[in-house]
Amino acid sequence: MGKLLRYIIITLLPIIGWSQSYVGTIGNYPIHLEVTSYPHEKDSTSGELDGYYFYDSKLISIPISGDFKKDKITLIDGYFFRPESVIDADEVFQLTKKGNQLEGNFKLKDKTYNVVLTETQQEPLEDFRNPKLTFIKDSIVQYKDKQLVWFHEKYSKLPLFRLGNGFTKAQRAKFNPILDAIHLEDAKDNLDCNSWFEISYHINLVNDKFISYLKNYSIYCGGAHPSHGNVAYNFNLKTLDVVKDIESLYPKVNFFQKLKDKYQHLENDVQDEECETFVDDSYWTYKTWSLTAEGVLLIPNYPHAMSPCEDTYFLSYTELTNE
Repeated sequence: MGKLLRYIIITLLPIIGWSQSYVGTIGNYPIHLEVTSYPHEKDSTSGELDGYYFYDSKLISIPISGDFKKDKITLIDGYFFRPESVIDADEVFQLTKKGNQLEGNFKLKDKTYNVVLTETQQEPLEDFRNPKLTFIKDSIVQYKDKQLVWFHEKYSKLPLFRLGNGFTKAQRAKFNPILDAIHLEDAKDNLDCNSWFEISYHINLVNDKFISYLKNYSIYCGGAHPSHGNVAYNFNLKTLDVVKDIESLYPKVNFFQKLKDKYQHLENDVQDEECETFVDDSYWTYKTWSLTAEGVLLIPNYPHAMSPCEDTYFLSYTELTNE
């Protein structure tokens, strides 16, 4: 998203900023680097910079920011740059632009390395990094006659399963590419973040009709606050559909009213007033839900600032079918 936004700005208002990719070395270590330049309005020979670089052996994007004055460039690790922060930065690039190259040095704490970088039209992420991402098989978990095969992505280390023996050819052909895409996007996000990025999985149901699992995430990639949340994936093995809405399975059920009748009298009055769990049904419009062997787990969806209000509620299949 950030890269797309920068592209839109560059395309519509080229005077505001422009991006350039480089390939080269820090000492003997091959790297890719991309910076976006934002020239000052009254003096286009100076301005601010932001971007990222990664070592070709690790592919983890490291955010950088800095400034330039004519052909002199300073970059430090991190999202925010102030000239006085160079002294305390762990990583500092001091570079000079010479034609299509950047030359200079890179200070990593108490060590200094020579840097030579050359302009490239290659997109560091799309053309170089992303094609290298690789899934490696780890283990097999048995669910009666069905197997979930767990893999991890080589560079991000993030795990996710695929459908194995016990599932039909049609089921594997439909859902394994979906799981590939989910795994790949999570791996990219992890490598782009280079900070606090945690994902856990809860396999809630595997049977002849459904696979249902919940992904919980806790992420901080710069900015004011971390991001916490959950995403549910529900696969209908009979129809070969990804089920988006629980109402498609139970069209006659008013889930908000069912939950309110069951849980409102159990809620702490202060919590219910602050979170409006069963006061305002809008928090249940985009609820997260996941199937289990006994029933359905349901989680209301709150704005980021109200995420502590999120809790998990349960309705049994008996409660859903008894009207």
